[in-house]
Amino acid sequence: MYPRSFFLVTFAVAALACSSGSDETSGATSGSGGSGGTPASSSSGTPTSDVSSSSDGDFGTITGGDVTVGAGGAGGSDCKSVLDVTYRDFTEAHPDFEMPNFRGDEPRRHLIESTLDGDRKPVFLDSVGCFADLATPLGCRDGVGTQKTITSEASFNQWYRDVPGTNMTLAKELVLEESPPGSGEYVFDSDAFFPLGPDEGFGGSPAGRTQNFLFTTEIHLMFGYVARQKFTFRGDDDIWIFINGKLALDLGSMHGPAEGVIDFDEQADYLGIFPGNSYAMDIFHAERHTDGSNFRITTNISCFVPVEVPL
Repeated sequence: MYPRSFFLVTFAVAALACSSGSDETSGATSGSGGSGGTPASSSSGTPTSDVSSSSDGDFGTITGGDVTVGAGGAGGSDCKSVLDVTYRDFTEAHPDFEMPNFRGDEPRRHLIESTLDGDRKPVFLDSVGCFADLATPLGCRDGVGTQKTITSEASFNQWYRDVPGTNMTLAKELVLEESPPGSGEYVFDSDAFFPLGPDEGFGGSPAGRTQNFLFTTEIHLMFGYVARQKFTFRGDDDIWIFINGKLALDLGSMHGPAEGVIDFDEQADYLGIFPGNSYAMDIFHAERHTDGSNFRITTNISCFVPVEVPL
């Protein structure tokens, strides 16, 4: 629907300042060393993104994964804790949803590539992957499964793209609420995550269900990064989150509720991010199997700016 080009999102520094906790500062200059509240640096000492920042608290201009954000513009009202979401509804006719020979086991990694394609979509890597070492952000433990959890590259490429007759696309919102009020923690939590009603998309699925299982979730955002930020997800089934175009949380396959944490400070060098700047966050989720559907986000990031990408 949209051209394959950079999408310009402009917002005011004042609006992005709300993305930090009450004791965090957002005026750091990128590229400085040290620990605590100071920015992380890469091995070369220079940012991996195109960074232009000033010394007056400006968030700078970041180009991360084909998305450009300019600070200081008139779009501050776009900064919010309501996430724009694209859902795609499927049926059990799709080979990756309600798979007849695989009901899931545990989170797997290395099913997709560590970077996005030119349309900001995940790229298929492997049908089996490896069992996740949940003590690490992205590592695997010994041993791999033998059962395919994704049928093929062709089948996976339909998850996050509009394919008439195969999926139906619906745009909605997901609201993060500060909980408890004044805590600086923003939460969405559901142990019955059915954002599509039985009268939407293909209706109740699998056939005979009153609840609408079998769907994917796609979210594209920009956020201002300040020290001590975290983003935690707990749910099922597949969840992949990219920061600055790089895979930061990897809990693929069909499995019960599992949790992963993005600690931006700890992962800063790998992600190429620096406090005081703004970056892309791309979230991909799939609900592929009955009976449960869980979805929980907890973060101390309060302000996000939506980004439009090709459907």
